[in-house]
Amino acid sequence: MDKAVRALEDLSATDSQLGGDATLTAEFVRALEKRRAALRDAIPEAFLVAYDALGRMGRRPAVVQVRNAHCGGCYLRLPPQLDSVIRHRQSLRSCPHCRRLLYSPAPQESETASATKAELEHPAKGLPSKRLLRIPGRRPARERRPSAARSARRRV
Repeated sequence: MDKAVRALEDLSATDSQLGGDATLTAEFVRALEKRRAALRDAIPEAFLVAYDALGRMGRRPAVVQVRNAHCGGCYLRLPPQLDSVIRHRQSLRSCPHCRRLLYSPAPQESETASATKAELEHPAKGLPSKRLLRIPGRRPARERRPSAARSARRRV
């Protein structure tokens, strides 16, 4: 699936170069057309049908990345089940709002963020607990009052 996603992104970039306003030399246009044909051969037919339909609707880019459960094209929040399927990289799906094809970033990109989160959650490994870390822009958690003080306050 990663190959199909990369091929679709390359195809989208090639199509935008061919359809752009810039004046291109005939040799460069032939090279782009050749690259476009090779990319279309590498992409499964079901994805090409969806890609061509999005092109006819004017949805560019046709393939976008999911970030924090939001579509990278229309920026609307995705349903949780769809986000889960895409995040687990089970298949390439379309956004229910804008119909763009959605994909999740490669594991090596998102691994660093999850590694730092895991390090914060395990204070037994010699790291300070989450409570002791000061996160910029966030106020520290308040101390809980003893239950007797809370109940006395309620009675007044």
